[in-house]
Amino acid sequence: MITTGSCRTIVWLALTGLICVSVYAVQEDEQQEWIRHQRDFAALCERRVREASSLILEATDPSAFESHALRARELVSTLPRTQEIIVPDAGIRDLCTTCHLGIDNPLFSDAPEPLKTHTGTIIRQHPTEQFGCTLCHGGTGTGIRVSAAHGAEESGQNRLIPKSYLQSACLGCHETSYGLAGAEKLEDGRVTFGKYGCYACHRTRFFEARPKFAPPLIDLTFKLLDKRWLVSWLRDPQRIRAGTIMPNFHLTDGEIGDIASFLLALESNGTYPAIDLSSASSERGKRFFTELGCRACHSDGAGERPLRRRIPNLADAGVKLRPEWVLQELEHPKLLNPDARIPILDVTASDTLDIIAYLTTLTNNQETVENEQLRLTGTSKEKGRALVEYYGCYGCHMVRGFENAPPAGPDVRDLNIKEKPQAHTGSQPKPRMPEYKFDGGEAESLTTFCLSHRQFETPEKYSRPATLTQRLGQVGEELITEYNCRGCHMLEESVKPRIHAFIGLKTYVPPRLIREGEKVQPRWVSEYLRKPNVLRPWLKIRMPNFSLSDVELRHLISYFSVKAASPEHARLPYVPPVRREQIPKIELEMGEYRVRFDKCMQCHPVSLAGDLPEDVKIDDLAINLLLAKTRLRFEWIKNFLRNPDKYAGPDTRMPFVYYSPEGAPRVSNPEMWIDYVAKYLMVMENIPEPLVEEKQGGPETDWAQMEY
Repeated sequence: MITTGSCRTIVWLALTGLICVSVYAVQEDEQQEWIRHQRDFAALCERRVREASSLILEATDPSAFESHALRARELVSTLPRTQEIIVPDAGIRDLCTTCHLGIDNPLFSDAPEPLKTHTGTIIRQHPTEQFGCTLCHGGTGTGIRVSAAHGAEESGQNRLIPKSYLQSACLGCHETSYGLAGAEKLEDGRVTFGKYGCYACHRTRFFEARPKFAPPLIDLTFKLLDKRWLVSWLRDPQRIRAGTIMPNFHLTDGEIGDIASFLLALESNGTYPAIDLSSASSERGKRFFTELGCRACHSDGAGERPLRRRIPNLADAGVKLRPEWVLQELEHPKLLNPDARIPILDVTASDTLDIIAYLTTLTNNQETVENEQLRLTGTSKEKGRALVEYYGCYGCHMVRGFENAPPAGPDVRDLNIKEKPQAHTGSQPKPRMPEYKFDGGEAESLTTFCLSHRQFETPEKYSRPATLTQRLGQVGEELITEYNCRGCHMLEESVKPRIHAFIGLKTYVPPRLIREGEKVQPRWVSEYLRKPNVLRPWLKIRMPNFSLSDVELRHLISYFSVKAASPEHARLPYVPPVRREQIPKIELEMGEYRVRFDKCMQCHPVSLAGDLPEDVKIDDLAINLLLAKTRLRFEWIKNFLRNPDKYAGPDTRMPFVYYSPEGAPRVSNPEMWIDYVAKYLMVMENIPEPLVEEKQGGPETDWAQMEY
């Protein structure tokens, strides 16, 4: 007969057995998972070695193949067992290679996961014995079950980083992604973050203390010809300007009316004088729009994109802008917007009026604006102010009353602690985040950049500060982008500036800035950018004044120095290697003779008054040679004379005088002549007269043909 005590004993034994069986089953399941991978690896190893052994004799490095095969067989001989990577300095104990057995063996480059070789060169730069796996890939290194190791279980504290976003881990050790090989997507994300002005709402590193991203929302009653333009713009920016950077907030009619009423009611800075365009010519203005370089940044056609999406398309300027406001913007841009990037043009007052007259003729979207039905009667300025605060308009635009308001969006670092989307018990509230229409590449790179801001627990010894080249390059590149230098200047080979599409001849467009750090003296750059002077008086286009700060000037000079193809020829500070008193008189005389003999002044005007040589096409003219001693570096002059195409571009008009394009000498002792000419140009003070052939007299020594 079974007693009550016996029943309890039986139940206890049954429960204990069940628990033991469950634990055993879990352990067996875990064991079977990684053991199965190791068995697959052993079988694959023998097959790979057998199949590839016939190629040893044909291999360029048979010993390397034999080494890979030997390592694979040695590893198989130890299986089955767990594999671990221990890096004490980083506090890492990773069991990842228990399953990922072919990670560092090229024999398994096309094997299925998890047996496949690690792709790319990254693993050679970050060997597992020094970095482990989880430092870059995330996940839980001590997990033996896939779901535990990859952080897929509910209890997983550190999830595996998806391959698409793997570069987000780079900033765990590296200070910056600029110029970092293997982190191109991450760097694209950083650039995209700045391109769209995301920092206006979201705090993040790399984008501290930035100026406002978009124009100030002040004096709109003075700026806008028709308040209906503002209403149409708020309704759908893309409809007014296709491709604009301004996102769509999908505002309701009530929100549009309230916001417009609030912005239009803001206090004005003052009154602006009226202008008279009766004598201005819109036809001349249209020509000046291209010749003076406006088109390098802006577009004047609805279907034509500007240099960057942030730059306004002026196709609707005649519908939107008051001429008086345009005049103030062209003559005193910093008064209207202290953060303005538009420069002060080197143009006459009449030229300015002609340009304004032309802009008044650009009336794209006029019908859309005039057909806008929403009226601002009955709207609430108070509600409009609240909506401006809610949507964070003050993040991109300067709005009076919000000068010290905090960013409207969360800190990017906070995005990385969100586990799951928040659930809503009722209707889902309207998001404040507008629609930017990112393409797939932009969305992925932005996500990678945002994920890079998670908290990394990286030992100090793994920290890799940015190099001087990276720091100066990154800051300089941002300035080049901010001031739209690529609109006029070529900074990369085969990437022509935007203005080139409208002014085809090289001699009519601003100069290329490739290898600029090797070419020009830093003091000249600083003085020229502070107050641009005329270098090529025969051209209409002029270098404008961007009112750069001293810090910006230093950054740009340093940028061109570190970006030089030959850094030894772009060192800072620059000390001229030759002085007049150090050069033998005979060398200066021979240098002057060569300049006269080669008729350099025929294409290089040397008149400071702007006079041009007679009977010379403007296409063939080049810069004043009297500027060489203060503008050009000595070594660059010599390199340019050796190979004009290499140092001035393949479409330069400068002929090959001393060497052929293939490098064959064209004159006797070319290096001697190049040295003498360069020395003469570095100290030239007077205009050299061209050689005149004498009809009588004895033969004159032709230094150009002498051997030295």
